[in-house]
Amino acid sequence: MPADLAKRLTEMSAAAPLDRPLPPWLDRLQRASLLLTAFLYAGGYATVGLLVMLVAVVLEGAVLRRIPWRTTPLDLPIAAFIGLFLLSGALSPYRVMAVSSTGLAALTIYLAFGLTARMVERDPHDVIRLCWAWVIGGGVTALVAMGLHFRTGAPASMPGLGQNAVGTTMVMTVVVALGLTLHARSRQRFLTGGIALLALAALLFTYTRGAWLGMVVSLVLLIGLGGRRAAQAGVLVALVVLGIIAGSGERSTLAVRARSIVMPSRHESRIYLLRSAVAIFADHPILGTGMNTFPLVYPRYRLPGDVNPPDARPNAHNIVFNTAAEGGVLGLTAFAALLVETFRLGWRWQARAEGATRGLGLALLAALAGMLVHQLFDGTLLSVHLGAGMWMLMAVLVSAPDPTT
Repeated sequence: MPADLAKRLTEMSAAAPLDRPLPPWLDRLQRASLLLTAFLYAGGYATVGLLVMLVAVVLEGAVLRRIPWRTTPLDLPIAAFIGLFLLSGALSPYRVMAVSSTGLAALTIYLAFGLTARMVERDPHDVIRLCWAWVIGGGVTALVAMGLHFRTGAPASMPGLGQNAVGTTMVMTVVVALGLTLHARSRQRFLTGGIALLALAALLFTYTRGAWLGMVVSLVLLIGLGGRRAAQAGVLVALVVLGIIAGSGERSTLAVRARSIVMPSRHESRIYLLRSAVAIFADHPILGTGMNTFPLVYPRYRLPGDVNPPDARPNAHNIVFNTAAEGGVLGLTAFAALLVETFRLGWRWQARAEGATRGLGLALLAALAGMLVHQLFDGTLLSVHLGAGMWMLMAVLVSAPDPTT
């Protein structure tokens, strides 16, 4: 019986969009909610957009009486990821936290990934619209963060969004803006190129070293794989970085911050967190302790000499170690499978595209790669308001056809 039900739900979600198309007003509402979420994302306010997306999806289900989902190549990996963490949560000593967090993650994926996948499959030009929303929102965020930085002297950040999180969103903004610069017409290139440079300056002044490394990886991918124009754009960005550092009154601070990347003594607090994560994984190797339970479990695994405050409730500041501690080897494997399949399908999409579309596809791949490199030193994507952007980006990479066709 459960197998028949699952088969019926799959048939409904796959066939209904062809049988009963969305009314124009509902299509516009869903597109507007998607673009609003992308616009708000860089500032850390994607949750507002997700609520509008939820309304749009509920209306689709009520009006058309169907399951608002379209099958994608990631359906099975996503189901495995959520299912394993539900099982982990059910067996966790922190069951309420673990199960509710997994439910929230599932809802975020359903909205951010599911609606994005349906929209870009329905209209390939939504890929371009989505990128523009990301970039314009990132430009506004960069302006505000830079203004606050120069007014207060604190690292570039946003109200309610710390410097590390802004570093994550600025990596996406810079790289997607460069992709649009390669894709856009001549006049539009001045706008996208200017936003890329503005976001790059904001990224520097967040002083977020993990995001800097993510940006380097993204630029290396663009320069190495994107052809002559992408290489020229990457070199220009590198020159601008050097110019900002040389001309800034904070160049000594930036230089010291950069040199500290290779100094283990400057990362002592995070090294202790990683060691605690390893200890948690060693005690719970199969299914971990449950989603979002690291802050609750960590105090019991706090090591002697740990420089973090005794009442700290951090994540592991490393998405791999954090996922291993909370999901065990099964949860980590499911998450890794999701990423591998995303990059495989995204690479195939951009490789088959032609001209400017190929450059944009490569930029989206590079943006995801850079954000994930940052997560080797932070855990910003573990939150709903920033994790939503990762799932939206993944949806584009696995669902979007060539926008020029």
